[in-house]
Amino acid sequence: MLVGLARTRDPGALDAIWAEDGQNFLTDALNRPWYEAIFTPFNGYFHVVARVCWAVIALFPVSWAAALNAITDAGITSLLALAVYGAARERLERFPAVVIGVTAALPMGFVPNALAQLQFPLVYAALWMLLSRRVNLVTVGLPALAVLNSMLGVLLVPAALAGLIRYKSRGWILKLLGLVPGALLQLVPLATGATQRGLGERPEHDPVAVAAMYLRWGVPRSLLGPAWLAEPYDDAWGHRALVAAGLLIPVALLAAAVRVRAWAEIRLAAALAGFAALAGAVQLGAHGFGEDRYLVLISLPNLAAGVCLAAGAQRAAREAGCQLVRTSLVVFTTLVAVVLAANLRPASPRDGGPRWRATVAQARAECLVRPGLTRVTVHTAQWPVLGWEAVLPCSRLR
Repeated sequence: MLVGLARTRDPGALDAIWAEDGQNFLTDALNRPWYEAIFTPFNGYFHVVARVCWAVIALFPVSWAAALNAITDAGITSLLALAVYGAARERLERFPAVVIGVTAALPMGFVPNALAQLQFPLVYAALWMLLSRRVNLVTVGLPALAVLNSMLGVLLVPAALAGLIRYKSRGWILKLLGLVPGALLQLVPLATGATQRGLGERPEHDPVAVAAMYLRWGVPRSLLGPAWLAEPYDDAWGHRALVAAGLLIPVALLAAAVRVRAWAEIRLAAALAGFAALAGAVQLGAHGFGEDRYLVLISLPNLAAGVCLAAGAQRAAREAGCQLVRTSLVVFTTLVAVVLAANLRPASPRDGGPRWRATVAQARAECLVRPGLTRVTVHTAQWPVLGWEAVLPCSRLR
């Protein structure tokens, strides 16, 4: 959690508010009844978990909002990572499970410490709850919350259906039923026109083009991170070499696991990589291009799939006495550690933005000198032209 909080650049996680958090979640929490704010759609879908958190944050002084937003998000993300570790530990030895848990605690490719971005690690943790052999409040409840909080959570429905078809167990029925309320909440208003969400500016409908984009953009960034592959890049051949390396790494891991017949780990890796491909296809098809803040549901499952393959290869090689692949997990973990370090403090549009406590102090002063004023609009982005604003009621500032 502390490392996660340190990931946000100046002015820091505790004194800056991310775009949607300020303009939508905080504004609604301060200006609407809590029950109305929680079920207010944004971009055509609902963020119930994030808005419940903001309803609680709104009970505290407005000047605390930035810090409470960051602390709440970092804390929940850390707890989700712990749940991911627990589910991975059911299938893998302790060390690979720890590696998977760490990657979930420090996810690459999004703006950390922002409840508006919580949807990505929440859906990923929910995927692991579906893969868990246990059936309890956590493994059923987390997927249910994930789909209540994000349209992307609907992607868990085909994953749960596939599990039910394969295993035909009561546990899978419960997990699938837990997804139904959230799926209905997200999809029925869209289908009836009560909410609206358009695709990106240039959606891509050609499946071949989407697959090529996923292989060229999604897979290499999953394993090597966005920092080394971000545009603009001066060395075109160096960039192509990194993309090729990002594609060859999973091929080498799969070949090593197949050679020693680590079938259990291969099946788990296939489930994770399949979900990553589904999430990537939906996001790339909708937007028509890759955007790093949507990388989490591609990178985390693919990284975990790589860890599974490396762990399976090492386990089976140890049992069979095969020396060639016995160090596969150590080598891949070293790569993961380097990549996480390179992407620890990602650049984001809130870098260099206004300090929240100073912004609130200025808004409070404006309310005090103008007794008839009821609301103050404040900018939360580095440049006002970006348009991200929060509306603060003077009744909470005087």
